[in-house]
Amino acid sequence: MNLNELLDGLRALVRGLDGSTIAAADAARLVDQFSEIERLAVAGRTLATRRVQETKAWRSSGSPSIVAWVAEHSRASFRHAAATINMAMRLEQLPATKEALVSGNLSERQASEISAAAELDPAAEHDLLRMAERESIAALREKCRDVAAAAAGDENARERIRRSRYFRHWLETDGALRLDARLTADEGAPLLASIRHRADVLEAEAHRAGQVESAEAYAADALVSLADGAGAPKAVVHVHVSQSALARGRTEAGETCHIPGVGPISVAAARRLAAGGSVKLLEMGGVDVQRVVHAGRTIPAALRTALETRDVACAVPGCNKRRDLEIDHIVPVANGGETSLDNLARLCRWHHAQKTHHGWRLEGPPGERQWVRARAPARLGG
Repeated sequence: MNLNELLDGLRALVRGLDGSTIAAADAARLVDQFSEIERLAVAGRTLATRRVQETKAWRSSGSPSIVAWVAEHSRASFRHAAATINMAMRLEQLPATKEALVSGNLSERQASEISAAAELDPAAEHDLLRMAERESIAALREKCRDVAAAAAGDENARERIRRSRYFRHWLETDGALRLDARLTADEGAPLLASIRHRADVLEAEAHRAGQVESAEAYAADALVSLADGAGAPKAVVHVHVSQSALARGRTEAGETCHIPGVGPISVAAARRLAAGGSVKLLEMGGVDVQRVVHAGRTIPAALRTALETRDVACAVPGCNKRRDLEIDHIVPVANGGETSLDNLARLCRWHHAQKTHHGWRLEGPPGERQWVRARAPARLGG
């Protein structure tokens, strides 16, 4: 069967689908199958785009550039077209990522993030591919940024970003004010921390009054409240930095210096923030926190810090929720579980409830965890 025949068959299949009559199990299977088709289509389009670029076949169409040609034929924005072309070129030097893409194992976003980071640090390619199998796009993107920052020379990268900084605003047709800004991560992080701190206070006050709105709405209120300084104490920013990088003054391959939820920063930037009193530096590898064990359920300060450093987001693979995390004993204390780093995990409220009441549990060490359902849940809890 050639590609034209395959397309004809696929068109007929999609036209014949009736979403209101598909059985639930069949619908779930179709989502998986169409998602794989989409990934394979992205791989095929990327390879074909590279060939069009190499042969300059786009010139015969009258398009002013390869980017314009790709944008027209893929019905995408110029930005997306440029990203496709760049990824296609990077894949030529990254055979493992290319193989994962053409096998249907990577989405376009995953392949783009991995190839951009691995181009700067090829040694990180296989680790990033393994991470893509288990973690969310957000977690993968954060790791890729760490890899790229360490490989590119983080302070130089910061200065490039700072030279392109801006703040813009405009009115939409309905009169709403929109804001857009570009800042370095270390300059933006204290602002975000202050907004988040104030938003949490406003949300708690609203809930006590019986009013419930989205977290984004409270964040907007918090931003407005900063204008008059209302209830805006300086929030603390946590920076995760490798002990060796902190001593050296810069990161090298395999080391980290980043603000969870924001992105990588230079060691020099972390030191500047710390000098201003707004940062708590968490040295990775500085303390053997693995040995901190407590007899009861109470979490000692050193152990809590280690846990927050390790589990920045919900520990369930694929869940990247970072707010309102709860500490869970993987093996409950009532069943003999220790209050130790190995036996603790931070879970979002949803997954904590699933573990406590519906028999789900974490299995495996950090980095290799699986979220599985117990056959016979008994005495589960956090």
